[in-house]
Amino acid sequence: MTSRIGIIATIQPVLFPPAVAAKMAATIDDLSDGRLGLNIVTGAFLDEYEQMGVLPPDYARNRYRYAEEWIRVVKRLWSEESVTFDGEWFHLKDCRSLPHPRQKPHPFIVCAGTSDEGFRFTAKEGDYSFIGGISVAATKQMSQRVKTIAAEHGRTVKTATTLLPILAETDAAAEQRWKHYQDGVDTEALAEIARQLGRDTRASANDKIAKTRTFVSFAGRPVPGSPATLAAVMEELAVEAASDSIQLLFPDYIEGLRTFHAEVMPLLQKRELLAAHS
Repeated sequence: MTSRIGIIATIQPVLFPPAVAAKMAATIDDLSDGRLGLNIVTGAFLDEYEQMGVLPPDYARNRYRYAEEWIRVVKRLWSEESVTFDGEWFHLKDCRSLPHPRQKPHPFIVCAGTSDEGFRFTAKEGDYSFIGGISVAATKQMSQRVKTIAAEHGRTVKTATTLLPILAETDAAAEQRWKHYQDGVDTEALAEIARQLGRDTRASANDKIAKTRTFVSFAGRPVPGSPATLAAVMEELAVEAASDSIQLLFPDYIEGLRTFHAEVMPLLQKRELLAAHS
């Protein structure tokens, strides 16, 4: 049984009323011994929700105002004995949600929004901001931006970014493996993603469309290379880009984890980026 691994559950506010979400999260937080986080997503492909008839009027324009009211109600339910609330979208009368989560003041909140509204939402309500970036410099710029906005609200947030390591013994072998993945890309799926994003008029959606045309993967920045190359990239992100966390997604999950533990972790420990593990 692990005593360290946490759980991050992704939730779309329009699908779960705040009272329901608060109770579900508190239950999972209890079962996980206080190791739950919630990833709040406002929804990139809104037609997925339109087909169910669950979107409030003018949701596309108000998505983060909606999410902000939602999370504030949830946080109150996590900390107060009784909640009465009369807002724009939610109305509660003497609503009780007990027991409260083990984590204090509440389970940590994650958001991956990178639009201006998304950054402001995370800065005011979140604890972690998931950011991308096609380079260390781009990741650093976004990391600094959201932390600056948080500071303006008297808060601190941490940043996390995602890498897709394509590991092999040498950089050349890794590049060859990456080319193999690219040759087998599902071009129809990428075209459909770009089409769906094209319905979103926000600047952040245009950025995602450009990335769709540039990269084969939506699973983070690809890093084809040897274990030493991956360790160097991670050091850059931690030191130069001030990233607090790095999420790794491997094409072959089991093989990737084994290689990372055996060959990358020792390099990171030598660079004093990780504490030594027994």
